[in-house]
Amino acid sequence: MKPRRSGSKDSSRRVRRGPPAPQLVANANASASSGGLLNWLAPKESPKSELDSPTQIVLQAFRYAAVKHRQQTLADRVTPYFAHVVRVCWILRDVFRINDTATIVASILHDVVEDTDTGIEEIEARFGKTIAQYVDLLTKDAALPKRQRERDYHEKLLNAPESVQIAKLADLYDNLSRRIGTARLPSTIKNARSLAAIFEPLLKSRRGRAAVGRVQQLISEIESTELGRRARRKR
Repeated sequence: MKPRRSGSKDSSRRVRRGPPAPQLVANANASASSGGLLNWLAPKESPKSELDSPTQIVLQAFRYAAVKHRQQTLADRVTPYFAHVVRVCWILRDVFRINDTATIVASILHDVVEDTDTGIEEIEARFGKTIAQYVDLLTKDAALPKRQRERDYHEKLLNAPESVQIAKLADLYDNLSRRIGTARLPSTIKNARSLAAIFEPLLKSRRGRAAVGRVQQLISEIESTELGRRARRKR
């Protein structure tokens, strides 16, 4: 999805870049502890090095995404686009119960390549190969014609690791939630229903089945409301 931008295009793309953090990259695939988001960010026991902790790679990703999206807003032209990033991460971690650090970081960065001038090579240099691969799987190729772009994107998601597919479901869940009552709700429901149907036979784990079930339940409940019925009539 493309956010609306505030300010000039050039000013939104000037980013102060620091050097890669090797210690953080080395630990990009470490697993975070279980529990709520705040408990997850607070280590249960002292790590060998705070710089090697999952918390640090996640905090670095939040700051990086905030800088990259800093001139962008959501469709209301008021809400910072970064709010969507935080919501998707929270849904993935605390609603869908994914605690793999690489997937969490990829969810934070999932729109950076698609919606800014950032290349996937920069993601790999700063966050490592696995996270870069996950971000790439969550990114549409803007260079392709629209129909081919969508086919290519769906093909990538079909062959993605289950945790990445669940990260996409978290993105859909937030899109559905924040577009209730907007003109984009009908197309959002259509897209979410289509992807949920594609993922349903692929997601075999308990968490995967639960995630797709939550998205399908949200669609049904939205459509049962007056706003949802209006959206359904517009499709």
